[in-house]
Amino acid sequence: MIRVALSILLLLAPAPAFAWGAEGHEIIAAIALRELSPMARLQAASLLGGDAMLIHDANWADEIRDQRPETGRWHYVDIPLGAPGFDPRRDCRSNDCVVAQIENDRRVLADAHASRQVRTEALRFLIHFVGDIHQPLHAVDNNDKGGNAVRVYMPGERTNLHRVWDGEVVEALGTDADQIAGGIDHAITPAQRKSWQAGTPADWANESYRIARDEIYPVSRGRRTMRLSASYPGSEKLVVRQQLARAGVRLAWLLNATLR
Repeated sequence: MIRVALSILLLLAPAPAFAWGAEGHEIIAAIALRELSPMARLQAASLLGGDAMLIHDANWADEIRDQRPETGRWHYVDIPLGAPGFDPRRDCRSNDCVVAQIENDRRVLADAHASRQVRTEALRFLIHFVGDIHQPLHAVDNNDKGGNAVRVYMPGERTNLHRVWDGEVVEALGTDADQIAGGIDHAITPAQRKSWQAGTPADWANESYRIARDEIYPVSRGRRTMRLSASYPGSEKLVVRQQLARAGVRLAWLLNATLR
């Protein structure tokens, strides 16, 4: 009985805010790999040790968080729910948020005088953080740790709102990350690609924030416990599909402009 009780407590406890889960980040990296210019692809492969490492390293920044706790706040930005949008003085003090870190990592990656090791680390962070900033619950603060403190009951499952968007909604797209990435990339129109290859990390954070505000939080209505139907992940998969597509295109756009 004690073991069962502990298992339930672990399921209900707020978890670290890992955006998209492994599959989501791999899908984003696989889309970006398809969108890279030959020069950017060559340089990225040289820094990482091969083409496939762009996908393999997509979750590296999550894997090192326990060893490097100072990087924890780099994965998200807390824009208060109800605010007009991102305010760097309020939401990113000391540049300690994903918006500032994307800009910082891009500068380091572009620095030809930086060591190979430093540039490689910046690239690994950049691959991951561009994905993070497109996860809507990584750009909003409702005093619930990005939805981690919102307990969710689904048929046969006890979880939290953040995990639903990290995992279940992404899994509603399928289980083969490369196949999903290929389908998403093939469906991107020239107009979408042109529209998405623009803006700043702050713009992307505001975009994600609006999705969280308009699409996710009206369902929870500020509750700390909620029930979702088994159909919820499927009903939100188009939102996630578009965010993964935007993230992949924008990651490639940044790398194409940086690794020239």
